[in-house]
Amino acid sequence: MKKIGTALVLLVVGLFLVGCERPLSQAESILRGNHKLRKMSERLETNSKISGSFFLIVGELSGSTTTRLLTKFAWEMNDGTYALSSLPLEKIRVRFDERATTPTIKFQWRPRRSWRGRIAQVQSLMDDYVLYALVTVREGDWPVQVNLPLNQ
Repeated sequence: MKKIGTALVLLVVGLFLVGCERPLSQAESILRGNHKLRKMSERLETNSKISGSFFLIVGELSGSTTTRLLTKFAWEMNDGTYALSSLPLEKIRVRFDERATTPTIKFQWRPRRSWRGRIAQVQSLMDDYVLYALVTVREGDWPVQVNLPLNQ
């Protein structure tokens, strides 16, 4: 009788632990793991804003322009489809591995407690969740001349 009670307690505890497994968020299900990398390129993006207010003949006008270097890339998502995304150059890290037959990218992201609704675009994951991306590639496949704005 004691063996049956012990087995029953173990069964209940096991079921409880399985039931407590945290479901993957939509962001985690898309970003987790290593992803095959197809293409990478750099692109200079310029954003300008202008705002103003006027009352009768008095007014104010202000504006700003920001420029940043983006890395655009195509990567295989966990469902087998490819997405086109971009990250600022400063969020890209590179690891050289001579055993890497295919370049891969792995994302380091932060979980969001205030996540509301579904994520509409993959790029919104890059902007809101991704802290950095680690590209693993053979050294011979990485470009020798990397033109950074700091080198000019």
